[in-house]
Amino acid sequence: MAKLMRCEYCGLLQDEPQGVKQCSRCGGALDFENQLPTGQVASYLQVQMELDQVAAPAGQNVERYLLVTIRTPKEVPPGELPAATHSRPPVNFSAVLDISGSMQGEKIEQAVTAVRQAVRYLHSGDVFSLVTFNNEVACPFEPTRMEGETPQAIHDCLQTIHAGGMTALDGGLERGIEKALIHKLDTNLVLLLSDGQANVGETDLEVIGARALQAHSQGVIVSTLGVGLDYNEALLAEIATQGGGRFYHIQHAGQIPAYLAGELGEVARLAAREVRIHLTIPAGATLIPLTAAYPVTQNGAEAEISAGEIPLDTELEIPLRLALVGGAAGTKTSIEGWLTFRSPVGHDLEVPLNRVTVRFLSQGQFGLRLGVVAPVVERVLTQMRAASILTIARVAARKPGQVDQQASSSIETLRAYATLLGEERAEQESRDISKRISDMRSQSYASKQSVSAAFMASRGSKDFSK
Repeated sequence: MAKLMRCEYCGLLQDEPQGVKQCSRCGGALDFENQLPTGQVASYLQVQMELDQVAAPAGQNVERYLLVTIRTPKEVPPGELPAATHSRPPVNFSAVLDISGSMQGEKIEQAVTAVRQAVRYLHSGDVFSLVTFNNEVACPFEPTRMEGETPQAIHDCLQTIHAGGMTALDGGLERGIEKALIHKLDTNLVLLLSDGQANVGETDLEVIGARALQAHSQGVIVSTLGVGLDYNEALLAEIATQGGGRFYHIQHAGQIPAYLAGELGEVARLAAREVRIHLTIPAGATLIPLTAAYPVTQNGAEAEISAGEIPLDTELEIPLRLALVGGAAGTKTSIEGWLTFRSPVGHDLEVPLNRVTVRFLSQGQFGLRLGVVAPVVERVLTQMRAASILTIARVAARKPGQVDQQASSSIETLRAYATLLGEERAEQESRDISKRISDMRSQSYASKQSVSAAFMASRGSKDFSK
């Protein structure tokens, strides 16, 4: 059986080739994949780091993109699950429902049905609370552990929910977070559902997003469901991004139960918590995240990227822009590191990351597309498009007068990067993103679809409508 080999330049893991040991993708040097010492248990997470271009001009500062891919299994190994009756840790779930006038009819009926179905998913020892908001914010069901008559009490409470009034969204979010912190567990989810615009109390996207960020720093995941065509997709995406959760666009009220149950299931069965990528980068280099979902802290040559919590059966791609100081011709520089996370049972685990390498060539040897790893460039482009869409939606919500400038900047950035795949491809990329931005600005439906697709690409979230 052929052994696996890893390219020390672009990072590709591949079967051992016959004859000369060269990477099938970039031509770089191959080495056998490192084996764990005898007796050491392999991590159940799969992690790979790749580089988009393995060559650079000597003596010239350049930017290259790293792409870190994390894959989680469909099931966590038994040894990493709690030794309890149930196959998951207890969950603290705070449902935050918009009950403003626009939710009247099928929307509120489906939202109540969704909560009722979610309660059936909860186990003894889980905690449930319900917050509602219209003009006022209320907590019809205080945080309570699931036991005995609790499910019937929740059912009775849901019977009293009716829609009417305006939308105090920030107040609802604030109260939901407060309730989630009363009986804090290892897994805490605030799930906010709304079909409208925040129009009572605080309405600034950045301020409300900061509230979600603070909640996440306290161990609470904040996710959002946007229903219909009248809600503020930029706001709900911002809350989910800052809250370490996921944002979902729900086209029809009938889809509410599937998405609410789907997100609760994602959070209840996490594969890994507190996921962090630790990289050692070259002296003078700077690592820049493409999205706020994966913040970077850097101290000299050591950088740390926070990836938060990752559900089971998920593939997450994290793009990172690396600004490098030019090296002398004939030299090379490498990036390597490791990943740490906490398993559901609470074990602190570590996974080594493969090395990637940039080699510096004399100006006469280097060309624009030399050493380009096309499959990695394609995937980075996908993440760049997603980041551009989310940024444009955010700017449109906060500073509409700056949308044209931001759109032009995003189009040019994507076009310039796509030149690595050729001029024809660059022009096509420019046309495609320009049309998408134009559609977003003229059609509410297109904007919500684009923001939803961009968020799914960025966060590896799933489509529960299927």
